[in-house]
Amino acid sequence: MEKKALREGQTPEDIKIEFLKKTHLFEDLNPKELEEVTKYIQVKKYVKGEYIFFEEEAEPGIFILVEGLVKLIKETSDGRSIIVRLVFPGEVFGWIEWGKSVPKFKYTAMAALPSTLLYISNKDFINLAIKYPAIAIKLTCDATHNLLQTYEVLKSIASGKVEERIAKLLLELAEKAGEKKNGKIIIRLPLTRQDIAEMTGTTVETTIRIMSRWKKQGIINTERGYIEILKKEELEKLLL
Repeated sequence: MEKKALREGQTPEDIKIEFLKKTHLFEDLNPKELEEVTKYIQVKKYVKGEYIFFEEEAEPGIFILVEGLVKLIKETSDGRSIIVRLVFPGEVFGWIEWGKSVPKFKYTAMAALPSTLLYISNKDFINLAIKYPAIAIKLTCDATHNLLQTYEVLKSIASGKVEERIAKLLLELAEKAGEKKNGKIIIRLPLTRQDIAEMTGTTVETTIRIMSRWKKQGIINTERGYIEILKKEELEKLLL
């Protein structure tokens, strides 16, 4: 952070403002307001595989991912791990507590790639929301969307067929992080078969078996260390 500021003649506050401009929560603020908001924000950096917080130790506050990729992980009562969500740049995670409004269920967050995040403590966010109500409204919309998305994940795990769940996941990743090239969609994410199993509520063995079959059928390719979707329509048929 400091090296970048010295090289470009920027202060840490300048760099925070550049980060803020990349997030839709603050896109409507003018330069003076952005400068004011930076007083409430910390910039945090994590290396790949580093935990941002653990479920049992997590404190309220808001994180906004600027660069990288974050996994949100929930431990089940029988000791299994489920990745309930992947956080992409520009997206928000965390929670806010107000009075007796305290979430019963929390999760663990881990950096899946080297990641840069903006962090606002619970107290500071409440102060910001009072001063700039539009920020609170946008966060509420984001939180509602993410909650519904999590419900969909859990509903799919509880009722959907395994092939359907994996196909749906790949299509969602293609939509959010896919690169279209020569008629195929390339998903350049560091996802292992274990990750895919944890995101779809199945076993690694089942995940390997299904993806190996799709590879033989020419639906996907995984030989280059990342996932390529070759026949998107075949995955879509599994959701019908």
